[in-house]
Amino acid sequence: MPRFRYRALRQAGGEIEGELVANDEHEAVSHLQSAGTLPIEIAPAASRTRDMRRGRLRHRLPARELVLFTSQLAALLGAGVALDRALALIAADRGRSRRAQLAATLLDAVNRGESLSRALAEHPAFSRPYAMMVAAGEARGDAAAALERLAQMLERNRAIGHALANALIYPASVLVVAVLSLSFLLGFVVPRFAVLLESFRHEPPLAMRLLLAISGVVQEGSLPALLVALALALFIVVRRRDPAFRLALSRRVLALPAIGPLVRKVESERLTFLLGHMVAAGIALPAALAAARESSSNEALRVGLEAAGRAVERGERVGAALAAIGLVPELALELVRVGEETGDLAPLLLKASDILRREIEATSTEWIALAAPLSMIALGLIVGAIALAIFGTVLEVYDIAS
Repeated sequence: MPRFRYRALRQAGGEIEGELVANDEHEAVSHLQSAGTLPIEIAPAASRTRDMRRGRLRHRLPARELVLFTSQLAALLGAGVALDRALALIAADRGRSRRAQLAATLLDAVNRGESLSRALAEHPAFSRPYAMMVAAGEARGDAAAALERLAQMLERNRAIGHALANALIYPASVLVVAVLSLSFLLGFVVPRFAVLLESFRHEPPLAMRLLLAISGVVQEGSLPALLVALALALFIVVRRRDPAFRLALSRRVLALPAIGPLVRKVESERLTFLLGHMVAAGIALPAALAAARESSSNEALRVGLEAAGRAVERGERVGAALAAIGLVPELALELVRVGEETGDLAPLLLKASDILRREIEATSTEWIALAAPLSMIALGLIVGAIALAIFGTVLEVYDIAS
């Protein structure tokens, strides 16, 4: 059965949006009307999702700019400034930053009579959860609080990203230095000793013979290896357009020994944090799960959240639906189950997110503490072994010459 995305008005006021399953648009309209809402927009879910994703890739705003824009708008609205005036103040930035251009675009939409949430939903720089949380804030008459919550969410996501980057930057930099150093030694320095030894017609020591053999492999295989790497990268870029390939690649990454568990924690932290804030904002669980699915970058989690959304629509508990995905840690699932039983789902989702965040930060710290000395020791041993072989050969050549 096809899925349709909808936007509708409640009888008590306020706008809602989400997805439902129906044979056609007429049946979707009848379903919404029977639920006591007035549909204002219905479209096939798949096609619109693809179009929005392409647009967001073209107009993506840097995370820092988005945080600043959200914080500025929240502060102005919280101080009692009218929406159009607040957007005009942000758009008046002399530097014409991207957030100033964004504010000018939103101001035009607001001046045409659109709501802020509608303008955000139609702009490709904003995710669906962003627009939905602003819509929920507008329905309560407190858009400033919703924007403040969004600013906290965006800053939190940046912090998690920085923690992971810090865990990887040092080992990656050491690896790059090691590769460049070894390539220079094996590709340019060691072959000069082969010429020198041939001129003396003397068989080199065992260490130098091994080094010359490795140098020959590097010289002969570097270009084919580079071409294979480029071809593999191009193959992955092209095949990533296929959802089945993305799903298989995501599952392979999640199955890796050390990286897989960390990726699951990161995705689960983002999921519980986003769901917690959306539920706290008054967004229905099926719509929140659908929005979380669109915001996820992991295809395996996206597929799982789609199945979880259908299960919640059938009346299943969200804890059981998330457990069926197989990606969310058991501790977080237990907190979700307790939240459903006690009626405090949003706070306990955020609590699960906090626990996962602390685990991610602790894992990142451990990786940095372990990778730093090990990488330096490995690099020192390799370069030291090469230097020792070269130095021994130089001494032997000196003895022969003298």
